[in-house]
Amino acid sequence: MNGSAQGEFGPLVLVNPCELLIRPEPLQRLQAEGLRGLKGCRTALRFRKKNPPELLEIELLPRGDVHPDCMPERPPPSCPKCEQSSRDRPEEPILDAATLPQDLDLFRLAGFSSMLIATERFVEAVRRLGYAQDIAFRELPVR
Repeated sequence: MNGSAQGEFGPLVLVNPCELLIRPEPLQRLQAEGLRGLKGCRTALRFRKKNPPELLEIELLPRGDVHPDCMPERPPPSCPKCEQSSRDRPEEPILDAATLPQDLDLFRLAGFSSMLIATERFVEAVRRLGYAQDIAFRELPVR
C-alpha cells in the first residue's frame, strides 16, 4: 500500500474496507500467540507529521469459498468466450468447510476478495490483547 495518510491509527486498522494495517509490535504479539500465517508487508504511506507511525499491511491470501447453499442461482455467462459470470456476494454468507484453510487464521475468500475471514482463535486473541477497538467481527456459519 502506498500513498498519503493522515489521522490517528490504532494497533490494528481496517481501511478501504478490505485492507488491514497493523503496527509492528501488535503483529509480533499476535504471532507470539501462535496465530498461523500472519505476515506484515511494509507500506509506503506518507504522513505530514513528525514521528509518523510505522504501519504494515497484513498479507491476506485468497483461500476458501462460500457454501453453494447460500448462493443465488448463477446468471448466464457474461463472457461467451471464457464462460465466466459474475457472482453477487450472498446476503447471508455460509462458509464452505471443505474449502477453508487449516494453516491460516486470517485470509480473504477466493471468490469474494472483499470478505476478510478470521478464525475464532484470531478474534479471541485480538480482543484479549485489546486490538479490536477499530474493528467489528461478525460470526459466520460453516457447512
